[in-house]
Amino acid sequence: MIILMASCARKSERHDIIEPSHIQAGDITTEKKIPQTHKEFLARFLPEIQKANNRILIQRNKALDIRDTLETDDQLSKFNINELNKLLLQYRLDRLESDPPPPAEQLSSSIQQLLKRADIIPVKLVMAQAIIESGWGSSKFAKEGNNYFGVHCYTEGCGVKPAGNDSAKFFVKTYPSEMAGIEDYLWILNTGHAYKDLRKTRQELREEGKNIDALAMARGLESYSIKGEAYVNMVSNIIKNYIPKDTKTLLGLNQP
Repeated sequence: MIILMASCARKSERHDIIEPSHIQAGDITTEKKIPQTHKEFLARFLPEIQKANNRILIQRNKALDIRDTLETDDQLSKFNINELNKLLLQYRLDRLESDPPPPAEQLSSSIQQLLKRADIIPVKLVMAQAIIESGWGSSKFAKEGNNYFGVHCYTEGCGVKPAGNDSAKFFVKTYPSEMAGIEDYLWILNTGHAYKDLRKTRQELREEGKNIDALAMARGLESYSIKGEAYVNMVSNIIKNYIPKDTKTLLGLNQP
């Protein structure tokens, strides 16, 4: 639930939370021809990505509400600090003491750090990585473990050993649901040190009042794969050739 805060002179612009439209596979057109099974995967998975992004936007709107209250009152209540701490901890940032409350400058700094992380990943970028990492949704890890993004984990029981590699020091993570897998992947990009350049690009686009561009942010994925720059080029190629250019229209959205 979004907390309603007192209005202020410069109220931050809120992000619309719009449920994505249902997509028909027959409505999908791509730059390069793809089989019907690929279109069906796009039609099913694209709305799920947007639903996960919507959950992030609800959290981001809450952070903006708290920022507006701070700018209006020059302080935050214990309740608002506690709400802020929940978000800070979720995005792997240091929590704040509530008694005594921190100075306004520290509160403002923490909120700004949070806003750099609590933000969407473009649908086209997410879709491109799902295509690459799951083989258009056909991999065993996607079908049986809801892992569409090749996410690894390192604790016994967190996943399964990769086939034919019993000596691997990692597991391929398993999730209880498809949405859980999508949300964990988004959280990794939004909090992982390896993806700070991706988040920096997004922040700069926000500050310039531009759409969050999938191709621009893809350049921050060099650390996602041992292939490095070649992986970035692969993601960019998928976005250009195999993701519908009218994805926003298909989903009925005003977001990238």
